[in-house]
Amino acid sequence: MRALHTSARAERQADRISAGRTASLPTLRVASQAATWLAGAIFLAPFLLFFLNTFKDKSHIFDAFYMPDLTDLSNYRTMLRNTDFFASLSLTVVICAVTLFFIVLFSSMAGYIISRSERRWIKWMYALFAAGQIIPAQSSMLPLYKLGVATHLINTPVFLIIIYVAGGTAFASLFFAAFTRTIPQALEESAFIDGCGRYQTFFRIILPLLRPATATIVTTTVYWYWNDFQGPLIYLNAGKVAPLMMSVYKFMGANATVDWGPVYALCFLSAIPMILFFLLTQKYLLKGLVVGSVKG
Repeated sequence: MRALHTSARAERQADRISAGRTASLPTLRVASQAATWLAGAIFLAPFLLFFLNTFKDKSHIFDAFYMPDLTDLSNYRTMLRNTDFFASLSLTVVICAVTLFFIVLFSSMAGYIISRSERRWIKWMYALFAAGQIIPAQSSMLPLYKLGVATHLINTPVFLIIIYVAGGTAFASLFFAAFTRTIPQALEESAFIDGCGRYQTFFRIILPLLRPATATIVTTTVYWYWNDFQGPLIYLNAGKVAPLMMSVYKFMGANATVDWGPVYALCFLSAIPMILFFLLTQKYLLKGLVVGSVKG
């Protein structure tokens, strides 16, 4: 009898604990949702202020609580009238697209060879790529500038693309090498048996399987090239058409006193493509990171 009484009391206590946990679940859910909305508001507040500043005049540009007339597009008209925005946008898109194309092409091939070859000099190449990550980019600015002057490529988009590709290939090669090691070599052996050569095997079998890694490389590096100011300032300062970040710099420096409304408008229009790109590709970025972490 005592054992039955003890068992019944334990069951009642377990029921009370379970009921307490069930009752606390809605409270936890509401609290987590409130915290999510609060965090979202904190992150969106600067962007909202940034957007509103594109409509403000000089007298209210530093008033964070002033609500401007959202139908007044005078700042945008001033900006478009005094800048070559669409030419700068086109140049920036071309630079980013060509740079990423060659980085993906060269790095995927280098990563494939590094991950599959057993030759000693290939292993040294891997160590060289890894060591290149610790060298500051600033240490090579002067030699690269002199090289651009000597080859008559300075102040041309081609030279800037070459520098971008050379600087981004090392890390991307290491990333592709790590991802290629997760691909079974049996697929390549089957391709060799079917008569495919090394290049056919790579472009028909390996490269399509590297899509998650390619998406990760593209989505994590495109923002750097899009927002880069240091490179165009040094190597493309006197070009006929400036990239977007240089366009913002020159637009600010063209006036003795900065009119921040048109400057905000130029910055906002320059940021829209990357915002849209992130919204459209974030799932591929997350997929690439998850797949790499699980397989690695």
